[in-house]
Amino acid sequence: MEIVAEYLPTDHRHQLGVMDIALLLKAVESFGVKTTPILEDLGLAHLDWQSEKTQLTYVDKLMLFRHVSQQFYDVGLGLLIGERAKLSHFGLLGYAILSSRTLEEAIKTGFKYLNLNGPVFSVTVTIDDGIASIVLENTLEIGELLPFCSEYFFSALVAMFEELTGERLAITRLCFPYQAPAYGSKYSERFSCAVEFEAPSLSLSFCSSLLSLPLKTHNADMLSNCLQSCDSVIAALQSPYLLTNQIKTILYQSAGVFPSIEAVAMQFGCSSRTLRRKLEQDGTSYQKLLGEVRSDIAKEFLLRTELTIEEIAFRLGYSDTANFRRGFKRWTGITPQRFRGTQ
Repeated sequence: MEIVAEYLPTDHRHQLGVMDIALLLKAVESFGVKTTPILEDLGLAHLDWQSEKTQLTYVDKLMLFRHVSQQFYDVGLGLLIGERAKLSHFGLLGYAILSSRTLEEAIKTGFKYLNLNGPVFSVTVTIDDGIASIVLENTLEIGELLPFCSEYFFSALVAMFEELTGERLAITRLCFPYQAPAYGSKYSERFSCAVEFEAPSLSLSFCSSLLSLPLKTHNADMLSNCLQSCDSVIAALQSPYLLTNQIKTILYQSAGVFPSIEAVAMQFGCSSRTLRRKLEQDGTSYQKLLGEVRSDIAKEFLLRTELTIEEIAFRLGYSDTANFRRGFKRWTGITPQRFRGTQ
């Protein structure tokens, strides 16, 4: 078996791209639902969904997916949104894929920069005995959102294949590890093939000869320019050497007993004054980073545990629950109770 491409999200606190969110919001708006109130309820109204540089935590992304999918629980929302996907929706990454020479090159390009899109799955593309398979793994344990996210990913994949080649993707096997939903017949309609539910894997397979298909949209100059831009964005967003990323890592590892800026400065071998100046040059501050980390951890507790507000406040180092409530509202625009109530 040959591995053609692979994407592995690092962990549940890894910052994810939001190009898929931009498409989701456009689709929901087209169904007659205003997204601004939803984003305000979730404390996400301030983000620029059209920017490749915008990132979202794993918890925030699942929170938004859950909120929207619950409003359209019986229609196969992921299938519908994915069907509307166009490469232009995915910014630089979409244009890089569109400019590739062959389908295989497009897949490799897409997976190399998939963080700009931000799927919650681990994804592997393999070739075995003339069959290419795209295999998704639920490594981040997305729970009840598995059907929605699976539908969205594969439906968008089929739409983009058709955009690249002008042909429908002839799927030889399509497997989902969960029970068929009430709208299960929509799967076979969308993918034009037999669908296996309660299967041992989450995968889509097709004849590997399709990988050598030349793309009529190939443009070497545009591809080169897009790849350079993708490299620059990825480097800026995800470099482990960025001071802000290093500090946030320290804070995540110290949850509940957060160090002072003086203690963090000592780890970098500088004074707190120097550290403050460097952070100011990066457009942030120690208190802002601490607030972001506390916000992320608080959302995880509210979303994934039954801890009381008081218990969460204590675990985040607050001696006064009222201060935690005020801080959470400052970070997100809503109270902890309202946040938990939207789930």
